[in-house]
Amino acid sequence: MDPFEPGLLDRLAPLPRKVAVLRASRLGDFVCATPAFRALRAALPQAEIVFVGLPFIEPLATHLASFDRFLPFPGAPGMAEQLFDARKLTTFLKSVQEEEFDLVIQMHGSGVFSNPIALLFGARVTAGFVRAGDPPGRLDAALPYPAGLHEVQKNLALTTFLGARSLGEEPDYPVMDEDHEEARQLLKTSRPPLIGVHARAEALTKRWSPGRFALAASRLAERSAGTVVVLGAGDQEERGLLENLAGPFVDLRGRTSLGSLGAVIARLSVLLTNDSGPAHIAYALRVPSVTVFGSTLPSEWASSEVSRHAVVVQPIDCRPCNLDVCSIGYQCLEHVSVDQVVAAADGVVKSVWGTEVCS
Repeated sequence: MDPFEPGLLDRLAPLPRKVAVLRASRLGDFVCATPAFRALRAALPQAEIVFVGLPFIEPLATHLASFDRFLPFPGAPGMAEQLFDARKLTTFLKSVQEEEFDLVIQMHGSGVFSNPIALLFGARVTAGFVRAGDPPGRLDAALPYPAGLHEVQKNLALTTFLGARSLGEEPDYPVMDEDHEEARQLLKTSRPPLIGVHARAEALTKRWSPGRFALAASRLAERSAGTVVVLGAGDQEERGLLENLAGPFVDLRGRTSLGSLGAVIARLSVLLTNDSGPAHIAYALRVPSVTVFGSTLPSEWASSEVSRHAVVVQPIDCRPCNLDVCSIGYQCLEHVSVDQVVAAADGVVKSVWGTEVCS
C-alpha cells in the first residue's frame, strides 16, 4: 500500500486499540495541536490514546479528554535535546516497546529527527509527517509536512489525512475547579480590571522589551484604575518589567501551575504578551489579547479571531528567521512602539466588552 495514500484508519483491521501520539514540544505547540487530538479521539473512541510529550505538559495532557494516559519523553538528538541522556532514552524505548502499541502517530514536525524515534516505539503501524520531497522511509502512512499553514491546520492536516474528520479549529485548554480556586486566592486583593502581561519567550528574537511591556500595561491600568498581573517564570530577563511598572501590580511569576495559569488568564480583561505559551492559552480561553510578533509569522501562530486577539507586527523582509539570536539588532521588535500595543489593547477590549474598560 502506498504510504502517501490518505485514509490509513479506514484500511486498518481491526482498528487500533492502543495508540501513542508523539509531540515533545512546548506549551504553545501543545495547545495548537488540541484540535487534531480532538479529531483523533472522535475517530477512535474505544482506543486507549497515550500522549508522549515533555514532562512539564503532563497536567494538561492528563486533563484533556483526548488522552487516557501520559508518558514523559526523555529527549533525543534533535528533539528536546536539553533533556537528552542516552541511557534514559534507551530505557524509555524499551518500556515503550513493551507497551505493544497498535499505532504510533508522529506529530513532532517534519520527521527528520522524530520519525526514527517514532519507529523505535515498535508499533504495528507508524504514521507521521515527512519533509516535503522525502520518501516515506519505514512509515506506513506519510504526509509531506505542510509548511506555511497555520500550526493548528498543519496538525489537523495529518489527522485528516489519516482518516480522522476535523471537528473544528478551536483550541482547547483544560482548567479545573481547583485551578479556579487557586486563581481566586492569588488575585483576591487585586482590583479589577486586571491587565495581564507576560514578557517571556524562549527565543530572544521573540521577546519585546520587558520595559516597554511595563509601560504599556501601566498606562492601561492607570486609565482604568485596575491592576497589572505579571505572569512568567521569574527569570532574570524579566527584571526590567517590574522596575518599570507604575501603579498597583501583583507579581505571579513562578507562582502558578499550568492549570492555575489558565484560570488567572481567564480572569483578565486583556493580556499583553509575546508569541509564547500564554498567548495560546488566551486564544483557547477567548480572553482578549495583544501579541507582539518578532521572528515568527502571525499567519502561522496567531489566532484567526482578530476582533478578540490583536497582533502587533513590524513588517521586515527577514521574517520568519527561525533564529534564537539576531545579528542585525532585533529590528522586528525594536520598531514596535508602546503606543501601538496600547492602541491594539484598546481595540480588542472595546470589541469584546463593548465598553472602554481600559480607559
